[in-house]
Amino acid sequence: MTDVHRWTLDPVSVATLLLSAFLYAAGAFRLRRVSATGQSVRTWAIACFWIGWIALVVALVSPVATLSDFLFSVHMTQHEILMLVAAPLLVLSRPLGVFVWAFPEKGRHGIGRWTRRPAVARAWRIATGAITVWILHGAALWIWHLPRLYQAAVENTAIHAAMHVCFLFTAALFWWAVLRGRYGRLGYGMGIVFVFTTGLHSTILGALLTLAPRSWYGIYRARAPRLGVDPLADQQLGGLLMWVPFGVVFMIIGLALLLAWLGEAERRVRYTSIGGVLAVALLIGSTVGCNREAELQASMWTGGFPARGKVAVRRYGCVTCHTIPGVPGADGLVGPPLDRMASRAYIAGRLTNTPQNLMGFVKHPHGVEGRIAMPEMGIPDRDVRDIAAYLYTLK
Repeated sequence: MTDVHRWTLDPVSVATLLLSAFLYAAGAFRLRRVSATGQSVRTWAIACFWIGWIALVVALVSPVATLSDFLFSVHMTQHEILMLVAAPLLVLSRPLGVFVWAFPEKGRHGIGRWTRRPAVARAWRIATGAITVWILHGAALWIWHLPRLYQAAVENTAIHAAMHVCFLFTAALFWWAVLRGRYGRLGYGMGIVFVFTTGLHSTILGALLTLAPRSWYGIYRARAPRLGVDPLADQQLGGLLMWVPFGVVFMIIGLALLLAWLGEAERRVRYTSIGGVLAVALLIGSTVGCNREAELQASMWTGGFPARGKVAVRRYGCVTCHTIPGVPGADGLVGPPLDRMASRAYIAGRLTNTPQNLMGFVKHPHGVEGRIAMPEMGIPDRDVRDIAAYLYTLK
């Protein structure tokens, strides 16, 4: 009798899950310790991560993983958990920024410098683009469900792990594109096309599996009867699990985008005073969200804290010479304005705008340009990092 109730304690899966849990817990704890600076992770984001992490445990090491080797329908359930539960929750929690804070200060600086490289930023823009995500999601679903490759995954642990990584990664890219993507520039119409056409992949594949006259996978034709299950009925159930949940989720997202699009069109035609107040409120809310993201990113790059830096620029008299957004009384005309500092290509017209160069300039400006009017103030390293962190929130 096959024991289908045992946990699949694959060393790689267990090690990866434990490592991710440790990095997130350590990073969140460190951020909580500096919550006075405004860098703390929100409670709902922490909840999203841990629920998503538990979903990964259920999918990868619980009896669900064991039973998926015998029943196609359970295997499809496993994939649904990865793509429709774990992936969106992890995307919402934004764990990468928290992971970075688990590392020592020097390591955080190194990671921050690496993420600011043009090649890395360009690769991320390409990977999260709508067309790229559409291609990757469709390719992953269709290629991995080819009978020969699918059966190889069931029989070989390494190939099976590659399948799960592929599904989780492409699903995370999809949810990132939907939840955090660039539809502000692409427009709602493009977003609707993206979502509905992406949903077609799983809908068509699910329908083919459900309506097939015979089981596609010989390995399940051999294994399903051991549990008293008809292989074709098992495949039909698995096809329905892909067809219906995926189809419903994509339809809901597409309809939500459509309603938002229609609502925006109506607001443009009938813009009332109440609508104006709501728009301002939404703008303020989105700005706060963007600012929190910018603060976490700036902290990762510099190792400092923007909230402390905002205080430091007043304490060291920067406000007497510079115009600095967000700092009361910072309207000096001696030095250049510091707005959009994070978007500038150069510092003082000479240095490439990197965290290391900016901190070096703040600490020792005459080392860059001896004739510069900015005085040498002997600012301590901690305050230098904080000031640089605040300047990098100005985009």
